[in-house]
Amino acid sequence: MLISAGDSQNAPSVADKKQAGFEVSFSPGSRDVNRLFMGGTEVRSLVGHDGKLFAGNGYWMDRPGWEGVMNAQILVLDRPSGMWRVDHAFEGWMPNGRPRNLAVSVMGDADFTTDANGRPLAKPVALLLASTWDLTGETSVFTRDDADGRWASAPLAYTERIPGQRRLAQVRSFGRHRDRTTGVDTIFAGEDPNGIYSGAYDPAVPGRIRWGQSPELDISGIAVSGFPGMENHLRVTSFAEANEHLYAAVGQQIYERIDGTTPRWRAIYTNPSPGFSRSGLRGLTAVPNPGGDGEVLLAAVEGTASRIVRVNPRDGSEATDLQLGDFLSKAWRMRVAYVIAAYNDMAKIHDLQGNDVLLIGLDASIGPESAAMTGHNIVNMAPARHEGDAWYLIRRPNGAYDLHRISPRTGFAMIATRSIAASPFPGDGDGIYFAGFDANFTSVHNTGWIVRSTISAAIGGQP
Repeated sequence: MLISAGDSQNAPSVADKKQAGFEVSFSPGSRDVNRLFMGGTEVRSLVGHDGKLFAGNGYWMDRPGWEGVMNAQILVLDRPSGMWRVDHAFEGWMPNGRPRNLAVSVMGDADFTTDANGRPLAKPVALLLASTWDLTGETSVFTRDDADGRWASAPLAYTERIPGQRRLAQVRSFGRHRDRTTGVDTIFAGEDPNGIYSGAYDPAVPGRIRWGQSPELDISGIAVSGFPGMENHLRVTSFAEANEHLYAAVGQQIYERIDGTTPRWRAIYTNPSPGFSRSGLRGLTAVPNPGGDGEVLLAAVEGTASRIVRVNPRDGSEATDLQLGDFLSKAWRMRVAYVIAAYNDMAKIHDLQGNDVLLIGLDASIGPESAAMTGHNIVNMAPARHEGDAWYLIRRPNGAYDLHRISPRTGFAMIATRSIAASPFPGDGDGIYFAGFDANFTSVHNTGWIVRSTISAAIGGQP
């Protein structure tokens, strides 16, 4: 039985993926063909670009081994049967010996068909983007030159870090949109604590993106007093286009961009049931409107009141697509206390019938009073216990959800599916890649992972 919106009394469907179809693609702790060490506590992002698969790792909460202290890296895979290698190793050190670039905070791609003035380009340009947790307080966007594999950086902002503060200034999301008034192809970077920066293609500047000097949406003054857990701090977690308009998830709100030569942003939705959450809404995604024409927005609410909401951007009205905490608690027969879903996005994948389905990664902490059920790997990561295997949701075209587990690895906690991507390799339309681990403020080492699957194993057919 599948659980869907309006069907919350039914038991959720669980597909336990222990059978063939999942295989390890990357495990940290080895050297690549160039003898460069590849590690990481987390693999935070997967992006297909230029016929290759790129992965951004991080060393947050790392307990260094023989390789010593490491900066974040971007890894690349050239073909399904190939071996991962380091495409770019970030550099720089803090006075106390810590790496300057602790983790890749986000990766994305930008496609340009116009220049910054709206003039058509002779040939479309596709750029791979990345940003990092930079302990100096600077936030930059790094752009890859596919011709020679070199990365260029462009600074966006600098925010002095308060000693002892856990949160780091960072770019957490990228979006893209053609301005409906100016006709300019525009890329967006969601940076906190400052806001949303916009850029356009300019081959004369480093990184080939001319970024605005100030944010289009300044989030520093947005009140968060009604949102427990955010501690006067907001993230721009995701962007989505719906009905040719651009939207951004900022904390517990959704903002719409009003295009034009002097663009502005307006709030169209505020979560009325936020619970306790450190990030708010995640994974903003456009889906067909089940009640009529056009598109609506899905967003995953992180925290103690976890759910997936469906927001109509025309009037800001909301419907609950899935009561996520209840769904997982019933599936696992344990009380789920806190959920992160759709860390970066909801991945759109074609199923065997050619329909679009959404794959949504998960991390969940288990209530302290719940006994671990047989078949579950519960890991103590103070101050909470976490489901130790890697799980994900599938949202079918009819709005039904089912729950899947990536094949567990004996003696290896996989905690959290952070990123999911369809295979970018020519002739490999059946491949899907999953990546993850969340250190959750616990000291770990070489725990990041990447797994490859097939559509039949990971998704199956239409229920």
